[in-house]
Amino acid sequence: MNKIGIFGGTFNPVHKGHEFTALEFYNKFNLDKLLIIPSNIPPHKPGDENISAQNRLEMCEICFEKYSCNYNIEVSDIETKKAGVSYTVDTLETLQKIYPDDLLYFLVGSDMFLYLEYWRRYKELLEMCVFVVAYRKNNNTDIKEVREFREKLISQGYKIGLLENNAFEISSTELRGKIKNKNFDGLTDYLSPEVLDYIKERKIYVLQ
Repeated sequence: MNKIGIFGGTFNPVHKGHEFTALEFYNKFNLDKLLIIPSNIPPHKPGDENISAQNRLEMCEICFEKYSCNYNIEVSDIETKKAGVSYTVDTLETLQKIYPDDLLYFLVGSDMFLYLEYWRRYKELLEMCVFVVAYRKNNNTDIKEVREFREKLISQGYKIGLLENNAFEISSTELRGKIKNKNFDGLTDYLSPEVLDYIKERKIYVLQ
């Protein structure tokens, strides 16, 4: 039985926080494979009219290609090739059919984890995989809330792992704001140079 990690998100744009979290996830849980899955239309976030799902997929491919020698990481179009809103429960059902004999580990940020009871068919979702929570903030409040909710779900028989990562406190929203205003100074601290080059070449996010 292989361990298949699933790391979904809008990746708008994919940044070093996503990179570092993905690698920590892979290493801590001894994954045999990690799927990076950009969403098509996420149910919880508005879209950006200046970027397509294909652009976000390609940025992820560029970002994670450099790890191909040491990690089995695949950027998947399972959601971007489908029309409509991307619901996690639908994606997990599809992945169960693709990997029927394997154990699925689903990574989720602490902000979305604490909102889990509002997800579509969340109890079914919890039964399909091992949920793994990554901190989005380095503060005691976030840590306390995650641990309390995790204990509640574990007491109900669900498998909830904890990455216990150091959060990379930069948001995609902040990065988009810098790019829109052509404030590129220091952006390689947060974005892979290859991803930044892609954004510049295609004038993604940048105000014309």
